[in-house]
Amino acid sequence: MRDWTPDVGPASGPRYRAIVDTLAADITAGRIKPGTRLPPQRDMAERLGLSLGTISKAYAEAERRGLISGEVGRGTFVLRPRPRANGPDQPAMPANLALNVPPPTGEEQVIAATLAEIAADTDMSDLLGYAPHQGLRAHRDAMAEWLSAQGIAADPDRLAITSGAQHALSIALGLLAGRGDAVVTESLTYSGMMALASHTGCRLHGVDLDEAGAVPESLDRVLSSTGARVVYLMPTLQTPTGTVMPEARRGEIADVIRRNDACLIEDDVYAFLFPRPPRPISSLLPERGFYLMSFAKCLAPGLRVGAMIAPESFRDRVVNALRATGWMAAPAMVETAVRLIRGGGLGRQISLKREQARLRYDLAHRILRGRVRATSPVGSFHVWLPLPAGRTLTALLTQAALAGITLAPPAALQPLDPASTGVRLCLGGVDSIMELDRVLATLRDMLAAAEAMSFV
Repeated sequence: MRDWTPDVGPASGPRYRAIVDTLAADITAGRIKPGTRLPPQRDMAERLGLSLGTISKAYAEAERRGLISGEVGRGTFVLRPRPRANGPDQPAMPANLALNVPPPTGEEQVIAATLAEIAADTDMSDLLGYAPHQGLRAHRDAMAEWLSAQGIAADPDRLAITSGAQHALSIALGLLAGRGDAVVTESLTYSGMMALASHTGCRLHGVDLDEAGAVPESLDRVLSSTGARVVYLMPTLQTPTGTVMPEARRGEIADVIRRNDACLIEDDVYAFLFPRPPRPISSLLPERGFYLMSFAKCLAPGLRVGAMIAPESFRDRVVNALRATGWMAAPAMVETAVRLIRGGGLGRQISLKREQARLRYDLAHRILRGRVRATSPVGSFHVWLPLPAGRTLTALLTQAALAGITLAPPAALQPLDPASTGVRLCLGGVDSIMELDRVLATLRDMLAAAEAMSFV
């Protein structure tokens, strides 16, 4: 189908709403397919004899409903319909609150259109051959410029493109620690770090957490007692707790790391949720800080594109590690991310992800009022749910599973005070806000009831 014009007829309500309702009906009936490009707004206004303001309002409402996505310089495209929420006679769909994925915001169609552009190019030789281990210079320049625009200083010569943040983490850890070496991180930490430590044979040691993140005094004690020289932290929207470390605390942590002659690996994959991200701790430690980011949360995990900014003294070793662990990140996938940076598609996706993060975060706090920890000023894809007295984690996980809700225990490095135990709720894996409302209400009712599970 080349084009689409709505047949709205005589509308009893606002004209813009009639256009959107017709679009929704045509999508549902299959008369307009996902990926169809809509006419420019001015053209649509001329065809229908309506004002440009009416058409602009219709396009905005259609985007709000998740029917279309507009990209600067590319056009407006129909999105793939999402599954409807369960009706009263339909069984509840399984809900995964264990995997921290970004909520859907039309990224499938945006990425598909970009891949089609790349495939249509007459010369793809630079994307199909071997690239420099650090990544093509044009790609590194674009990523460094994008990071710098967010207030995160990035030198293209120090930036290495990786196959996601996990790849960057494995490289940094491999450069800094060997089998049997002590590595310090938060007492509740990222499960990917736990898996990597098990794979490499590093010994992880936990640092106390409070409402501002890792506690400097505890970090100082653990570094001194273990002799560790490597620290892994996620100061912005820490997983699993969701804490955001204040600027003053970041300075204290940097001082402790420098005083103990240690190096920092800083995981900053959620920084994009802030219009102006908090200053990275690694920027206070340029000679000993490794900064990691990824396009998994702001675009899509399947791209497997990330970046690492390493100290200048480690550059040659970083290049060799890239060669040893994958040679290079896939240039075609990196090109996809870079075209979206340059064309504005990434910025639009980030705006939509931020909006969804705020909506879902606020929903979790409204339904689980007083139960989840409030820490993020911008919303988040996950929240921390401390368990009430008398409730065991095993029973909650089992009870939730029986209701079709998948939860995962936190990755803990040491026995915790029972009052601090809890579970991370990942809010992005449920497609619709309506369905997330139902799932969170089910959890709320479980927590309010007496513990129902017993084990023998």
